[in-house]
Amino acid sequence: MHIAKRFLKAALLLGSVVAPVAAQASDLILVNGRIYTAAAPKWAEAIAVTGNTIEAVGSNAQVLKTRTAKTRVVDLKGQMVIPGVTDNHTHPWFGSLALTHLNLTTEFQNIRPDTNRAEYIARIKAYAAAHPAEPIIFVRSEFNRHPGPALAILDEAEPNKPLVVHHVDEHWLWVNSKALALAGITDKPLPDPVEESYVERDAGGHPTGVLDEAAMEVMERALPPMPMDEQVRILEAGEHYLNSMGVTSAAAMTGGLDELRAWDAIRKRGELTLRVRQSFGAVAVNHHMTDAFLADLELARTTWHDDWLSANIVKFFMDGDPTPPLYKAADYNALVKELDKRGYYMVSHALTPEGVKMALDGYQAAQEANGQHDARFRLTHGERINPEDMPRLAKLHVVLSTQPAFCCEYDGKPGQMDNPWRSVMNTGATVVFDSDWPCSWPPSPIDGIEQAANRWIYRQYDARGPVGSLKHDHQPGEAVSPEDALIAYTRTAAYANHTEAKLGTLEAGKLADIVVLTKNILELPKEQISSARVSATIVGGKLVYGAL
Repeated sequence: MHIAKRFLKAALLLGSVVAPVAAQASDLILVNGRIYTAAAPKWAEAIAVTGNTIEAVGSNAQVLKTRTAKTRVVDLKGQMVIPGVTDNHTHPWFGSLALTHLNLTTEFQNIRPDTNRAEYIARIKAYAAAHPAEPIIFVRSEFNRHPGPALAILDEAEPNKPLVVHHVDEHWLWVNSKALALAGITDKPLPDPVEESYVERDAGGHPTGVLDEAAMEVMERALPPMPMDEQVRILEAGEHYLNSMGVTSAAAMTGGLDELRAWDAIRKRGELTLRVRQSFGAVAVNHHMTDAFLADLELARTTWHDDWLSANIVKFFMDGDPTPPLYKAADYNALVKELDKRGYYMVSHALTPEGVKMALDGYQAAQEANGQHDARFRLTHGERINPEDMPRLAKLHVVLSTQPAFCCEYDGKPGQMDNPWRSVMNTGATVVFDSDWPCSWPPSPIDGIEQAANRWIYRQYDARGPVGSLKHDHQPGEAVSPEDALIAYTRTAAYANHTEAKLGTLEAGKLADIVVLTKNILELPKEQISSARVSATIVGGKLVYGAL
């Protein structure tokens, strides 16, 4: 069987018939497409799918040899086909909450309490009235870290139930008096000094309703358990939304066993349409090498480890938004060395140059202690990197996982790198693009490719897509080509997720995760890439979004 697979791959590389005529009959054949394989040869006309696997890729004539009377043949009429996108930085639970509850900051609106106070309060009141059975009111919105009379605003909007507002970057919560009472946050300091340090208080020591970073966990712990059916309903909205963007695999960068059990419930119902790799981590909360922590990690790794659901990633927060390093170097290094020795993969959130340096130092310490192996240490964000640390990414085989949506927000001070994508690629390091959804909205890889190619950050959307982009030209040399950006969402993204053997390219024998686009984004002017749309998404050979 392995010899046959190698033969098929060799045939593809030579441009000959990809699958012999005697192969298993294909269930689906897509013809007359502009199929970007992200492999060699780079382009094809047709692709055949049998079950959950790609059967053949090549010319129309070659692939149609696998057709039988039962095969469905679809004429793509020149539409583009790309590999399914792996989004290596998502927060599906938070994003799904926003989809299923009240979201006041999307691509189409931004209702803020500082500029739209009356409407802000009215929208929350209307939502609460329309959902009387919800014990907690969840909202996603943008607000200032010090939003003035915070409690007065939220208590007016919802005086009777706990109200929890997630800031769009998921580094702050804004809660009403009922929620503070539920969490046990009073005028008395919290027993944990770290959590207490992130509770915003006024001059009199009274909580203002704003909970930063680690203090968010105090609120999260106090929330009543949610029925599994409700968790499933919420997460299914998120998976289908990501599918609509062409995302077929996602690495969840916050959460743990609770999320894994909910995803597993979706799978057991036959409704999982997204391949999920779950990490263990909470925003700005440090890990500690306790018996309970290690037991949870091992339970997750040994229970979930297939093509649909897996869990062997630990997520570290080196810094907050943008607080200085949260770990002491010695503590972080010890954690990374021990977890690497036990075979876990690591991702470190680092927004600041100091956070990047500490993460790289920790990865280097792990390699010196355990030897170099296929760990694929990952650094996420890396928006600002000290020039002297830049070559270390390639030297240490660290993957930079970064988000085009957050590009270009710094002033380009002399010597200060701002999202240095091209510079990092030029060192030989691996760069992958992702969304950090819901911290960016929408999680569109197509928009991300346009942003990466133009060094744009979007300010506004209309019904057709992003408009009113603001150019940042202080470091135009850091832009990447549309093709390099596409590869960073597909082939190298699968590599970073340790799934490149089965995903990331369109080749015979790989899993049939396929996205059909309305336009060829590599032939469009780079300023018009976002005019393309996802017309269909296939995961594991099944159509999960759109139509064919």
